[in-house]
Amino acid sequence: MIVINKIKKNHKIIIIIPARLRSSRLSKKLLRKINGKPMIQRVAENVKKVGYNDVMVATDSSEIFNLCKQKKIRVTMSQKIHKSGTDRVYEAYELQKKEYDIVINLQGDLPLFGRNLLNGLIRLFDDDKVQIGTAVCNLENEEIKDENIVKAKVELENDIGYVTDFKRRISSKLNYYHHIGIYAFRPKILKKFVNLHQSKNEVERKLEQLRAMDNNLKIKTVKVDYNPPSVDTINDLRKIRLIFKKNKL
Repeated sequence: MIVINKIKKNHKIIIIIPARLRSSRLSKKLLRKINGKPMIQRVAENVKKVGYNDVMVATDSSEIFNLCKQKKIRVTMSQKIHKSGTDRVYEAYELQKKEYDIVINLQGDLPLFGRNLLNGLIRLFDDDKVQIGTAVCNLENEEIKDENIVKAKVELENDIGYVTDFKRRISSKLNYYHHIGIYAFRPKILKKFVNLHQSKNEVERKLEQLRAMDNNLKIKTVKVDYNPPSVDTINDLRKIRLIFKKNKL
């Protein structure tokens, strides 16, 4: 794995965390506390901790909005209903008065992502041809049949490559990797994405990234060496809490 510390170009970046209150498997998970702080606060603060200051939360919830205001986290209210988290991100991005080179959609249930993930993602955009970026890591054997884990098909060269498919069900690990739920867009591509109709594959597989691929938008990925655990269930939350407690985070 290439350790990615330096980014060649001086990109202007905004990181937007779509924060919908309702969650199917773990009620109000973004407000669940991890070692004394709500998860959404942990994620927003971690962005700044790893070196990126232009971060904001886009939420449909007055509870999350008020919490962010109280904790001095930049926040905006968004519509209740969106087709995807990326659509919510774009609504928030449209309100910005500054211009940016890259818009990052960071999930609010990833409290343990590291600097290498963001740096690797952003470095993809040193190539002017890149439209959308994402990240992957190694797929473990026990994850092959787990449909909650999205798999990205990609042939990597020096830990970088273009994704050719995203699936929940696969029979072989060959050229498949564990997809990490983070996306980066050039603003004009983000606008194009949200103005597209949802594709059949997007709806059937419940994967928003297929809307891009089904409309010939290319997604480039970087492979990182660490899979930041997401919080989807109460067991996930317990594990995360133990990690924070053990490491005094």
